[in-house]
Amino acid sequence: MSKFIDITGQRFNNLVVIKRIDNAARGCTMWECLCDCGNITKVRGNNLKSGAVKSCGCNRKESKPTLRHNMSKTRLYREWSAMKRRCLTPSCKAYKNYGGRGIKICKKWESSFESFMAWALSNGYSDELTIERIDVNGDYCPENCKWIPANEQQKNRTSCLFIHYNGKSQNLFDLCKEMNLSYKLIHNRIHKLGWTFERAISEPVHVEKRNKKNVRIRI
Repeated sequence: MSKFIDITGQRFNNLVVIKRIDNAARGCTMWECLCDCGNITKVRGNNLKSGAVKSCGCNRKESKPTLRHNMSKTRLYREWSAMKRRCLTPSCKAYKNYGGRGIKICKKWESSFESFMAWALSNGYSDELTIERIDVNGDYCPENCKWIPANEQQKNRTSCLFIHYNGKSQNLFDLCKEMNLSYKLIHNRIHKLGWTFERAISEPVHVEKRNKKNVRIRI
């Protein structure tokens, strides 16, 4: 019996393999594929590898392969483009928290939207979700990414200030939670006043009465 080879994410002419599905009759290996035209189709593995099937059937003449995926206006394509800007473009506002910290994109995703799309569609992507790195210090790659609701990602983005403390780098939100500190207070002291983390956690909070009705907290 021949050894099984996982071809998920690979391109065969106009088709990109999304995932393996149930075998066809007689045990033929079947794969779910994304065609460049945007259609999803099921193809036998031997037909993919031999080139007998090159598309979902949208191009019966099967002229030379094309790299057009007709997805440039989709939300998934915008997710991919934004990920590349954060990691690869120094002029991007978010670069300092991603590429500037050494966060990279795996070569397969960096060079091919189709590969990223195949992974996304086989891992539960929908337009209500956004990509999240499991290890915030790790790279963008299949092993370190998942899809989460956009509101959770927004919460995570507020904690993109990283602090080097006690010999390790950690995002401020998690560090404050770990040390039972007020994230809002510490963040304001560092971000707005330019204090060091050590000073921000050591200075006491001063309370100053403005009038009988209002109390202003001075940091």
